[in-house]
Amino acid sequence: MQNIEEAITIHYTKMFKTDKKIFEQIMADPAQYVGLSIHDMADRFDVSSPTILRAIKKIGYSGYPEFKLALESFVTDKNQEKPVIKNSLFHEVINTYERSFSKLRELDFEKDIIEVVEWMQDSQDVKCVGFDNTGLAAQQLVYSLYSQGVFYEAISTETQMHYLSQTARKDWVYIIFSVTGMDIYSELVDAVTEVGAKTVLITMNKDAEIAKKVSKTFVLPAASTFLRDDGSLRQLDVRFELFLFSEVISYYFNWVGDQREQAVPS
Repeated sequence: MQNIEEAITIHYTKMFKTDKKIFEQIMADPAQYVGLSIHDMADRFDVSSPTILRAIKKIGYSGYPEFKLALESFVTDKNQEKPVIKNSLFHEVINTYERSFSKLRELDFEKDIIEVVEWMQDSQDVKCVGFDNTGLAAQQLVYSLYSQGVFYEAISTETQMHYLSQTARKDWVYIIFSVTGMDIYSELVDAVTEVGAKTVLITMNKDAEIAKKVSKTFVLPAASTFLRDDGSLRQLDVRFELFLFSEVISYYFNWVGDQREQAVPS
């Protein structure tokens, strides 16, 4: 079950103004909403129960019971945390990114990253795929590897992805950047899976459907939404974390290459 803060971050761009207002009020004081029925919560926000349900489903929950449990769990976890000292907005922005990176630091992806990099080095080609804002993360990986003298292609439009699906190759590696694991990648994932190619998904949504089909998934922490003093939710650009991960892959690509050269007998 997704953490509420992470769910809001992952699906923030899909929210309407009313959805954001609902979650702003909940995140401002989540404890007061624990245990409420969907009808009581709708009354609090002066909206209909279906409006609450649509907002909840928009951030990935199957229904109100699942959301209710997630809210209770979030409040319990928050009560166990140390009190947060409010700083300037500048520090709040920096601290929010720092929180994301701290969560990322707790994960140990090294073995999986090395395996992916070995796939890349043993492949005939690598396609770095991203759509909309995550297209820049795909381009960042291409740029980072280009600086090492290796050139791969960034795929960042629906037309390119459709063509890529029609020309899937077993000896290629496909690296997909998607915060939510959008369905738009399904055609590509199905096509490359059918030919037996290696596929890698870099996402923030552990419940992404396409994650069940790819060769390997990296789920990055989603903690880039914070509540301002005026009570409004603001999301920092989650691509920052994707850019960092692109740089990590690039660094390992160089490191693994050096290791392989040293292992070759003179």
